[in-house]
Amino acid sequence: MASLKVTLINVGWGDSILLESEDGGTTHYGLIDSNDTSTLRSSYIFLKRYFEKAEIDIGNSKPIFQFVLLSHAHTDHGQGLKALMREFGTENFWYPKSLRQGMLGNLLRYANRSTNIGWHEALHTSKQLPNFGPAQMSVLWPHDNGISNNENNNSVVLTLRLDRVSFIMTGDAEKDVWLQIAPLIPRSTRFFKVPHHGSVNGTFDNNTAVWFNHCPRSAKLGVSSHIRPFEHPDQEVIDLFDNNNRRYYRTDRHYHLTFETNGRRTNVMYWH
Repeated sequence: MASLKVTLINVGWGDSILLESEDGGTTHYGLIDSNDTSTLRSSYIFLKRYFEKAEIDIGNSKPIFQFVLLSHAHTDHGQGLKALMREFGTENFWYPKSLRQGMLGNLLRYANRSTNIGWHEALHTSKQLPNFGPAQMSVLWPHDNGISNNENNNSVVLTLRLDRVSFIMTGDAEKDVWLQIAPLIPRSTRFFKVPHHGSVNGTFDNNTAVWFNHCPRSAKLGVSSHIRPFEHPDQEVIDLFDNNNRRYYRTDRHYHLTFETNGRRTNVMYWH
């Protein structure tokens, strides 16, 4: 039976997200972001143990990832990706266009010379993505006609769909993005990653909850918390969820968060 699974890894701050799809006994892996440093390697430790448990011979199975995606060029999302691509390999390395060429430039220089990366390119809404196993993928943001000075608003907003169910990955896209694309959130959405770690500027335009009112009530909400130093998720966003009886999960409370679907039903697994 086909399945699609997304795990928000509890890295303490920033993002790191493992994606899996399976059909006919073949599992495909993807990765969005990593905030690992040389001394704090939460993503690496999780992934190494995960693949070992799946009995994957890491040294002889490269590339393990079908794709690695940098959602946007901030260190709490991308500084660990080079080491992970070196360790596990990827068929594709994807990223948005950006004015911040420090960390991204380093990743691109590595991508140009490394045999651990098969192909790399910038994503935008005009790019047609390959299937992720049985799941279809498409880009909701960014468009190809501009680059924002606010790096959060260069975030890739990615849709993954399996049969009747869509999952939405949002990076740190803020209100200016949602004012443009919130109506495009599919009615089939059953998991929505809360933008920008649950910050106010990822959800509200003044007093209007921009994406929230377009996200189906049946969608489960997941927050990659960023408690230190930014205290995200903000209480105003949590109050919005509570006051509207919306089901949400957060990595600082539920640890690793896994959202899984067979294309019709969706389950949530987590560990305190």
